[in-house]
Amino acid sequence: MTSSTAALASARLAWFLRGQLLDRVVLILSWAAVVTEIFVLGLSGEPLLGYTGVVLVAAGLILGRFHRMPGLIVVVLGAVAAALLATEFVAMWTVVVFTLFSVTVRGTRAIVALLIAGIPVYISLVIREHWDFQASGALVASACCAVGAAVGSAVRAQQGYLESMKQRALDAEATADLAVARGIADERVRIARDLHDVVGHEVAVLGMHLGVAEVSLPAGDTAARTALESARASVRRVLHETQLILTVLRRGGDDDDPHRPTPDLAQIPALIETFRAAGVAVDFDIDADIGELDPTAGLAAFRIVQEALTNAQRHGRGPVKLAIRSADGHLSIVAENDCASTRKTSGEGRGYGLVGMRERARSAGGRLTIDDDGGRFRVTATLRTDGGIIQ
Repeated sequence: MTSSTAALASARLAWFLRGQLLDRVVLILSWAAVVTEIFVLGLSGEPLLGYTGVVLVAAGLILGRFHRMPGLIVVVLGAVAAALLATEFVAMWTVVVFTLFSVTVRGTRAIVALLIAGIPVYISLVIREHWDFQASGALVASACCAVGAAVGSAVRAQQGYLESMKQRALDAEATADLAVARGIADERVRIARDLHDVVGHEVAVLGMHLGVAEVSLPAGDTAARTALESARASVRRVLHETQLILTVLRRGGDDDDPHRPTPDLAQIPALIETFRAAGVAVDFDIDADIGELDPTAGLAAFRIVQEALTNAQRHGRGPVKLAIRSADGHLSIVAENDCASTRKTSGEGRGYGLVGMRERARSAGGRLTIDDDGGRFRVTATLRTDGGIIQ
């Protein structure tokens, strides 16, 4: 990995842009506001009805740790209750601002959260101020709600940008590794070709000349005949060792049988059975009318399915749904399953497999897309059945 790529892959946001850290900070501040409000209400002799808002806000903070939007709604209801029923209410709409930041930094759209929280807070404070729509408290509270949602959304955007840059760096590095590996493989083939065409040919010719020389020797020249036989035996050993070297170079160190047929679409059911035997539940559905498939597309389809199932086994959970369809001269492969609760980053093993599938699809003239919504992971590959390039 180059120094610039490594630096980008390991880059971290400044502390004031780390959403998870700031989310914890505003949670602490929210609970501090709740505790302070309870003490203030107690010191002012607030009746029990006045505690309704603070109780709802506390319940919303707890619920929001598990369900963002329901928690926000309960916190807003608490702030509205505090504005309408209690003598002190400022701390409660402050908690609304903190909660808006929390839910937006954790993924909720800012405009949706602001509409849910800002309008009820504004209207409740307008009512408290005897229907004064220009009341400073109502306007300030609404503006603070907008700021909280906007800041949370901005922090999340920064996090997403950094993560995307990290992923691009890792993908670029993986692509570079693939290019190096491909170059090494091409060089192996070139060396094997040179050995076969030059060294192998010359050694074979040498063996022929030695045979001619042996036949031409006088009958009584035993010493020369023995030396020629030894030389011919050495030539045979050289040829044998050269063949072994050629086999290693052409196979590139792969342990697969070089005489094994090239994998294609017909071998996918057997591949799926190996995954099922390993404990992976695969729901397989293939179009029975696929017809003739170009060998390049067939090999790419097999390898994409193999890598997709491996990726689902390592990083997903639950059954894998695999569907292969053919229509209008195109072959579609879709593999999807649920994301694991504890997911690894691409740097921990997921990125190279995805890059490999992309490269495999491109090598066959197709394309591959990946959809990940946090709950479901889907890989979709599209190839032309005639082996052509998809425009």
